[in-house]
Amino acid sequence: MQFDKPEPWSPSAPENSAVRVSGDASDAALSDSVGSVRPRRTALCACGSGRRYKHCCGVMSATADAAATLRGRQAAIVNDAVRLMNAGEAVRAEQVLCALQACEVHDARVALETGAIYFDLHCLPLAEHWLARARELDRDHSPISDAFAELHKLATRRTTWQTAARDICALLECLQARAHQGARSAQVHIVCRLDAIGGSERRALNLYRCLSAHAAHVRLWSTTPALPALADMPIQRIAADSVPSEGTVIVVGTYFDCGDWLQTQPFERIVICHNLSEQHASLLRRLQQIEANPSRPQVELTFPSALFRAVSGLPGTVEYSPVDTGYFDGSRQAVVPGTPLRIGRHGRAYPWKFHPNDPAFFRTLIALGHAVRILGGSIIADAFVNDAAQPELLDVGAADAREFLGSLDVFVYRKHPHFFETGGTVILEAMAMQLPVVVFAEDCGYAEVIRHGENGFIVADEAQALACIERLHADPDLRARLGAAARTTVVELMRAQESSMIDYYLGAASY
Repeated sequence: MQFDKPEPWSPSAPENSAVRVSGDASDAALSDSVGSVRPRRTALCACGSGRRYKHCCGVMSATADAAATLRGRQAAIVNDAVRLMNAGEAVRAEQVLCALQACEVHDARVALETGAIYFDLHCLPLAEHWLARARELDRDHSPISDAFAELHKLATRRTTWQTAARDICALLECLQARAHQGARSAQVHIVCRLDAIGGSERRALNLYRCLSAHAAHVRLWSTTPALPALADMPIQRIAADSVPSEGTVIVVGTYFDCGDWLQTQPFERIVICHNLSEQHASLLRRLQQIEANPSRPQVELTFPSALFRAVSGLPGTVEYSPVDTGYFDGSRQAVVPGTPLRIGRHGRAYPWKFHPNDPAFFRTLIALGHAVRILGGSIIADAFVNDAAQPELLDVGAADAREFLGSLDVFVYRKHPHFFETGGTVILEAMAMQLPVVVFAEDCGYAEVIRHGENGFIVADEAQALACIERLHADPDLRARLGAAARTTVVELMRAQESSMIDYYLGAASY
């Protein structure tokens, strides 16, 4: 856990915690109780008091020994929890930490480390409790203050979003009130940072595929050199002498810098796809940039899910990320009845895309005889270094997404509890491939398209997920029925949405 940039516990980066209690901590704690020869307990004390050693200096020595033993035991408990976290055994790590009582800990390092683990486990009240204890023990230790700052940021983020939403709504009203009303150019520009493949990038690419099939004047732009894997797409690099201008510009995401063209070039309309929950501040800055544009364009927002629009408190249109259902066509390898399932997922190799206990969950699936494949899973590979039976963890780009999904029998999606998944395009892609999906629903936008038991499963914890997977394993007809219903859901959703998108971006519905 790095407190200058919040990240979840990463098995591949055990240095993430602000403080690491090493395996030598318990030995160091005991160092003051060894190395010297002590008198017999019944002998006269060497201090000259005239009392026996056990009633004099021996009392202080025994107290010091007991304190050192306790410190060593506490450090060993934290060390064990760290080891388990690095192995992706978050549930067991939390169970280990239950043996500690904050009032009995007198080492600020141990208290801080315990608080950091609870923070990564998203147990925020416990994290605050332990960090408060660390601050009592060492008020001048800056990592403790940093940890409190990150804890406060996470605990109050929805309030922060609501506060930012008021400023954004006020600015949107001003922009709309002064917006120029007139004929709209046929030109449409789609702008994103296309140097990686994630949800926003997929959204931009799929939006281009959809709109360009219905209009000749749709252009796709990247603010950075595009990913080589996208060489087959007609992507134009934004540069000093080549920028979007006129018509409608669709900016997919607010996490990247656009440059000053957004405030200087003439546009009739600017649509911002607001995709990330943590980007309210950057959305406000983007709107302030547009406010300086003398062409006075209309400004509108879109959201990847109804859940995110509701949470954001902002006005706009819900627009699910377009999925090419002709490409994700549902063709998959045949399933042999009675054989173990091939379970997995694909997505961006980002720590917050994985739950701290995902490696343990995958171990359980493997122990049940199933195969686990994760495209984009190499980021958690270090959690399995000591495992004899391992999942297949592939780098992003190591396989085509459609071909990879075609090799699975069940798709499972869960993310870190710190992360608010505003959409989840990979879920729709899996559904289009006729895969039965098992989705952990908390703060996951595209869980809203799943009807439990009809076109997929919605679960709240691992026990429910395992029960659903075992049902799917035992019943091939259920797998086929849910998979077919999942594809029908996405095909119908995309068909209805494509019509409204063509009208929204290429027609005159907004005027």
